[in-house]
Amino acid sequence: MNGVLSAELLSARKRPGVWIVGGAWTVLAVGFGMVVPYIVWLAIRNRPVGSSGDPEKLIDGLLPDKFLSGTVDLYPLFGSALMLILGAVLIGGDYRWGTWGTLLVQRPSRNAAVLGKAVATAAAVLCVTVLVVAASAGTSALVAAATGRSAPWPGAATLLAGTGAIWLVAMASASVGVFLSILLRSTGAAIGVGLLWLLAVENLVSGLTGPLPALKGVQRLLIGPCTGSLATALDPSGKPNTSVPGVVSVSGPLTASLVLAAYVVMCLSLSSFLISRRDIG
Repeated sequence: MNGVLSAELLSARKRPGVWIVGGAWTVLAVGFGMVVPYIVWLAIRNRPVGSSGDPEKLIDGLLPDKFLSGTVDLYPLFGSALMLILGAVLIGGDYRWGTWGTLLVQRPSRNAAVLGKAVATAAAVLCVTVLVVAASAGTSALVAAATGRSAPWPGAATLLAGTGAIWLVAMASASVGVFLSILLRSTGAAIGVGLLWLLAVENLVSGLTGPLPALKGVQRLLIGPCTGSLATALDPSGKPNTSVPGVVSVSGPLTASLVLAAYVVMCLSLSSFLISRRDIG
């Protein structure tokens, strides 16, 4: 098992797609989560509250006490999709290059091979998560300095919990990418189906909960709404940031965390089952 894990970690580190997706998400998180709102604030800061929004509320959301919840808020619209792509890239390429057979001929069991890939995926997602959190925190500090505003930084426990929440959200999405790439034996098809689910089906269900209240139970089982619930729990105000598309709070943080953890367990278990039960090719 140690040999499989070492090989998978090395493979993940050497894949250009991992660096591209991780770097792209870091840039997008800082750009859309911090830089764009700051530029908008500069444009409207001297205007009265109106159709352009509340300048004070906008800049307050960028300060250190809210940067964690603001980072989680970005996942329903951007981050989850990119983490799904990351999971698909890490596993789907083995079908394209025919390396599954090469791996299994080295004699690890199929379950051990899938477990090694799952741990490597979790490690890659954790690295991206830490990078995004660090970049967002640094940008938040710069915003606070540039505007001459002060806000308390989250405590160590809150920072750890927030980073863990972001990793859990990202891992749930990446696990869906892993499962779809094994199910469909293709990176491109896995990404297409996964993005359709995350960006279309989940938003459609959330949009229909008003006229169809029966869908609220289904909504609590979706990645996007669970992410919004965690973001709300991390926000000092305890209220969801409805200005960000796709962010809704549907349950408490414990329930949301359990649902996201269930995605990870279920997707990886199904992936192992598929690899064990059918031919590689």
